[in-house]
Amino acid sequence: MTAFIGRRILFIAPRFFGYERDIVNELRRRGAAVDILPDRPFDTPFMKAVTRFSRKWVIPAADRFYRRELERLGRSSYDLIFVVNGQTLSGKTLGLLRSSFQRAKFILYVWDSFDNRRSIVDNLRYFDDCYSFDRAGAENYGLKFRPLFFSPGFEQQAGEDYDYDLSFIGTAHTDRYEIISRVAGLLKPHHRFYRYLYLQAPWVYYAFWITNASFHQAKIGDFHFNPLASSEVQRVFFASRAILDIEHPKQTGLTIRTLETLGASRKLITTNIRVREYDFFTPGNICVIDRRSPIIPSAFLETAYQPIDPKLYRKYSLAGWLDEILSGWTNK
Repeated sequence: MTAFIGRRILFIAPRFFGYERDIVNELRRRGAAVDILPDRPFDTPFMKAVTRFSRKWVIPAADRFYRRELERLGRSSYDLIFVVNGQTLSGKTLGLLRSSFQRAKFILYVWDSFDNRRSIVDNLRYFDDCYSFDRAGAENYGLKFRPLFFSPGFEQQAGEDYDYDLSFIGTAHTDRYEIISRVAGLLKPHHRFYRYLYLQAPWVYYAFWITNASFHQAKIGDFHFNPLASSEVQRVFFASRAILDIEHPKQTGLTIRTLETLGASRKLITTNIRVREYDFFTPGNICVIDRRSPIIPSAFLETAYQPIDPKLYRKYSLAGWLDEILSGWTNK
């Protein structure tokens, strides 16, 4: 803990359901002084879509943004440049950071699939330590493997009473709507299923309806266009016996929902077969289903959650995640 006191960190990360604030709060709790900048400095749904599908179009504006923000912050030195993803960080901006803060340690954590963020590969050479949440991505590009974490707000032991037997909260990308519909058809009449499928804007629904066959049975009323507050996500988690998790088809790493479910001591139904490779996997708590032909054992939603070893629980907490990601910096 004392390794953080009096040290200054520049943290660059996506705005993603408040997780970036949780990380900053933990760093500050440990005594660090933290400046934060957004990984994707464009907030409108249209510009987010442009950034995702044609990154090169926004890089000149992103370069100007980061130069302007660094001038505004006016720091003469940082001890650590800590980046999550770095989607709109160009070689030009990273080179500027390197030349401006030559004594700083540069650490990158990638919490998206490299299939979705191929531009990040070109940035790896600017960092001293690189981590990925995806085991395959880490092996393919020579990174260190480290799964995601659950935030302090999700730390709660399982209780006896639930408002929902199963819940799903997430963005309605790719085949998620179709899978959710299949899972709903498997549940018994007395099972209560909470669903919150998020899309960035109504026009995204119509675009998907044209381009994604799995949306042809969907109605616009099936979706929500405002993200749930973190407090409401937590409320639903704690009111649920089990959580449904559907990873992106191109993703092999575990979603943050998987780790939040672990933190909240809830059961998990997931399409990610690789969860079986992790040290916290147990069939009594985690049910792996096929995307096209899901099967949920009849007893799964009727039996109690079995607590895991406290050391494993700590490992996957935000505190445990930071301990490992920053170990090369704090131990130097």
